[in-house]
Amino acid sequence: MSKLLNQPKQERSQKRMERVVETTEKMLLERGLEKISIPEVAKESEVPRASIYQFFPTKYDLIRHISLIHLNRLIIELKAVALQVFADHPNQEIQVYAKLLTAALIRHTAKFHNDSPIATLLILSGAASQHAYLEYQVELSKVSAAVREALRMLKVDHYVPQHPDTLTILIEMIFSCMKYGYYTDHYISAEICQEAYRVGLAYLVAVHNRSFQLKDN
Repeated sequence: MSKLLNQPKQERSQKRMERVVETTEKMLLERGLEKISIPEVAKESEVPRASIYQFFPTKYDLIRHISLIHLNRLIIELKAVALQVFADHPNQEIQVYAKLLTAALIRHTAKFHNDSPIATLLILSGAASQHAYLEYQVELSKVSAAVREALRMLKVDHYVPQHPDTLTILIEMIFSCMKYGYYTDHYISAEICQEAYRVGLAYLVAVHNRSFQLKDN
């Protein structure tokens, strides 16, 4: 879960920060990432500027916080989706799990983005800093860890190398396809989901078969 630089302890401060987040989300959808500022957020939310700066020294800290709220929600949902695949389809071959898991992650991620314009804007726009990217990677690794634990219980975890983390790379590839769809059509279409499935599955098959090894000259 995203953490503020300084956690508001009083109920009044918590409600103020909730109002700041709601106002910022509205402004982001109306104006875009580059056209908001802390003074404008303070004015729109009727929260003193000094109170906002206490928790968010820059607008990028505020945006990062909101991004992680939505990313955390998506990650929790994806973990549940992945585990449900194993529960609904016990004792399958690993190749079957690869297809089912990739399809389920793609469908749910597409629905999540299509249902939440603000989440799509913030997650698919990419990290604004190295620190934000590392936080983003921590969240993605939670899905990887959950799936890997399920595969370990099935005694097939050798299929998905951990270094580098094959499952996190798979999710990144799916997100990249959806980013293309978002910036092209402002919507994650069935066609984009098809391409994400093709890319993701081809990657997993190549990993399994150890295909396309890059060799030193």
